[in-house]
Amino acid sequence: MALKTKNPPPVPEQSQVLAEERILRVNPEIDRRLDGFMQANTKLTDYYTTLVKQHPERAVRAFMLTKMFRHEADMRQTARQAPQAKEWLDQQEPSLKQRILERLEKINPFYREKALVREIAREKTRIDFTPKPSLGQGMSV
Repeated sequence: MALKTKNPPPVPEQSQVLAEERILRVNPEIDRRLDGFMQANTKLTDYYTTLVKQHPERAVRAFMLTKMFRHEADMRQTARQAPQAKEWLDQQEPSLKQRILERLEKINPFYREKALVREIAREKTRIDFTPKPSLGQGMSV
């Protein structure tokens, strides 16, 4: 049985093209919903249009501010869940711990705590919902 070789990493020019494709790609359903939202909120649409045209650096900060608030909310939730998740992980076998930690090696350290809680939850779900071997067929009444 032959092993498949991994594809070489994309050339930087290709990755730039892919990034541009993601930005330029439009989902018609979401675009239609966004158009309706923008028409219903003309003041907000005018505000952001003016902000982007006249103060582009401020527009970037405004957009990043919403991302920051979302990240902070995620981190507050992670901080509440982390102690229980780590306690559960400490009770598991070393191979499971190693498997989870290997997945986290590639994650940006800024997001690692959130990723750790997510991976622990994923493994716990996988363990909880695996079919248990039955000893025999039960009788119906």
